[in-house]
Amino acid sequence: MIKQLLTLTTLLFFSTFSYVETSCDIKNIYKSVEPESGVKVLTTDGELEEAEAILIPTKIDEGKYKLSVTRKASNLYKVDGKDIFIETTYCSEYANREDIILVVKSNYGYDRGEIIFID
Repeated sequence: MIKQLLTLTTLLFFSTFSYVETSCDIKNIYKSVEPESGVKVLTTDGELEEAEAILIPTKIDEGKYKLSVTRKASNLYKVDGKDIFIETTYCSEYANREDIILVVKSNYGYDRGEIIFID
């Protein structure tokens, strides 16, 4: 009886903590503008490349939003179906149409908010 109770307690303990969320700090939020055909950009490495998107810093109302994102580059996620990109810091989540909670705390400063990946 005690052994069964200990086993049940252990299972409940580990199942409670098995759910792990990944969150990443927001560095900036951008509105994407599709460039005309043939538009080029000069990279910081001195390379001339064709532009896929032009990202313009934008403001979003403070609050929480449930969205879906896809990773486009290191620390850069596109909101699926929208022209919005989220730049993060130290985020290694490889998302493909993954559900998130976007928490916007501010449009200025270092603590702009976070994205929380829902597993």
